[in-house]
This record gives sequence, structure tokens and C-alpha cells, in this order.
Amino acid sequence: MSKIKFNIPYLSSSGNENLYISDVINGSHYSGNGRYTTKCHNLISNILDCPNVLLTDSCTSALEICASIIRDYSSEQEVIIPSYTFSSTAAAFAKLGFKIIFCDIDKNSMMMDVEDAISKITKKTAAIIAVHYGGDVLNLDRLSLTCKEKNVNLVEDAAQAFGCSIDNKMAGTIGDYACFSFHETKNLHAGLAGCFVAKNKSDMSRATFIWERGTNRSEVLKGAVDKYTWVELGGSYYPTELQAAFLFAQLESFDTNLQKRKELHNQYVESFQSLQLNIKKQAISQSVKHNGHAYWIKLPSEDKLTGLIEFLRSKEIDAYIGYVPLHNSPISKKLNFYLGTLPVTESESKLILRLPIHCAMSISDVKSVVKNINSYLQG
Repeated sequence: MSKIKFNIPYLSSSGNENLYISDVINGSHYSGNGRYTTKCHNLISNILDCPNVLLTDSCTSALEICASIIRDYSSEQEVIIPSYTFSSTAAAFAKLGFKIIFCDIDKNSMMMDVEDAISKITKKTAAIIAVHYGGDVLNLDRLSLTCKEKNVNLVEDAAQAFGCSIDNKMAGTIGDYACFSFHETKNLHAGLAGCFVAKNKSDMSRATFIWERGTNRSEVLKGAVDKYTWVELGGSYYPTELQAAFLFAQLESFDTNLQKRKELHNQYVESFQSLQLNIKKQAISQSVKHNGHAYWIKLPSEDKLTGLIEFLRSKEIDAYIGYVPLHNSPISKKLNFYLGTLPVTESESKLILRLPIHCAMSISDVKSVVKNINSYLQG
């Protein structure tokens, strides 16, 4: 049996990645915000049914654009974030002077405990960052209503949720702002890229200034002003045209990619259903259309988790733990973000195991992974 890797970066069957990169080379415009960036904007807008998008060089950069828009340097501001997430979710806001308030997660979804997040809102709360995890989508109905009532921004960290929806609402279009990742570990990618989304068109002028190194260059190009000026604390946030060209080929394969990943995910569900195992399995609500980004299980103990990882490795199968909680991290304590224990986060994060899933896998590969897990747990 050949090795089943945790992830193999996707390449479209059309091979248009090479074709479009060659087109960029022939056109001699490499630096970004060019023709292929515009093509990506249009295609992402069509998929999300939202016109207000900006291609970025990473999801981290998209989060930093969100933080820059929300930041009021004349006041102390806090953001509420689940501790169970990637470091960029918190770092993007911490770098701009926000105090990070960590909240707990729901043990079934591994996503934000909405009630715990709401309980931590204060007069200093500027935003709540809701993280969609594992190709699933957090139900934002109550959180969205509360944020509107309390004048708090709602940001979706949808790094793993491109193409997902809940109750026919696309992930990334529910909150005030959203961020997607097109890192090579995601369903679609450009090696490294991302996307910023704003719900309201009125936010796009500032977002574009921030995106273009804090200048009003976009207005110069439109002829609205005759010279550009430094107007925002921005950054170099957009990708090169080489990355945009690569990503455009991937976006063209969105439907094909989605179908294959969902088939693999559904096979995991079907394969585990017939087994009587003492594990918890990812369960996605019927109101959610997932994108097959991940499939996870939870073991009954840390020892079982460690043992299973080692056993699978011996069978040439890669599987990995989830996030290491941020609230206990050295940097959180150094910056005084530590607020005591988050019991569900601390207990459940030690038990979760993410299984391999990518378009280079076959249905038989999924069956083999499940067969080996069953063999270990029944042994």
C-alpha cells in the first residue's frame, strides 16, 4: 500500500495553472493587482454571491485588514476569540493593540461557544471573531443579532470554509467582515493566498486603501484624484499575479474539487457508521453544506490518541492533532491575554484527531484509514 498523506496540494485536472502563469510571464506584469487578480475577484464574488472581495497574500493579511478597519486608536478595544484556533486569528488583532479575550468552544462542533462569547462582551468589545472549523459552519444567528444590538463587529474567520453555507447563506457573507485562506493545505490554493470580504460596500474604500499599502492609489487609477497620498495604516497585502493566475485556475475547478472532497468526507461518515467504536465523530448539521475540508474523530483519552497516531504512522497513514489552545500559550501570558481555564477547550483539544482527506485520495484509501483505526481500537 502506498503512503496515505495527510494532505497533497490540489492541482486542477485542466492544467490551467501552467497556462495562466505562462500568460502572466508573457504579459510581463508580475507584482499583483492586475488582470488575474481581477479575474479572481470576479469568480470569488460569483461563488459567494457577494461583490465586496479583495484577494490577499494570506488569510492572515485578510484578518489584519479587518483589524485595521475596526481599530480605533483613541480607545482601548477588546476582541473575543475562541482559544481553539490558529495563532493568526489572535495575532492579527493583537499586533494592532487589541486585547484578546478568549472564549470556550462547544465540544460537539469544536467551534465557538456562542453563549460564553456573549457573556464576555463589555463596553470595550469591538469585535467577535467567529471561527468556522473543519469545513463546518458556526450558526451565527444569535451571535449576529447580539452583535447588532451591542454595536459589536462580527468577523468570520472562514479560513477552512470556502464554499460552505448554512441555511443557504454562504460562509463569509453573514458577518460584517470575513477572511478566507487559499493556503496549500486548503481545498483550493495558490501556495499561499487569501481573501478579504466585506458585507457592506461602504467599507471597501478603506479596505482597498489598507490593501494598497495605506495609499489611495486606487482613486488615482480611477482619475478621482491626481496624485496618491498615505491615508491609512496599511500593508503590502495583495499577492503577485503569478499567485493570482494559479488561483484562478483552481477557482475554475471549484465544483469538481468540492464534489470529490464531499465524496471522501461522506465515505468516512458511511465507513464509521457500521462500526461500534468508542469514539466521537465529526457530525455536521443538515442545515450546513460542508466543503469536505476535514474529517475528525475524538479518542477517549490522550494515550489512545497518541497510540493511534503512532499505529497509523506504522501503516503509512498520516493523521494529526488539531489546534493547541492559544490561551495557555507563552505569548498570551506575556501580553496578559490569559484569563484562566477554558474547560471544554482544554479537555477536548487533547482528544481530537484529523484524518487525511484530499483530492489525490481514493474511496479505497478512506476505507483503509477507517479499517486501520478499527483494527487499533478493537485490538
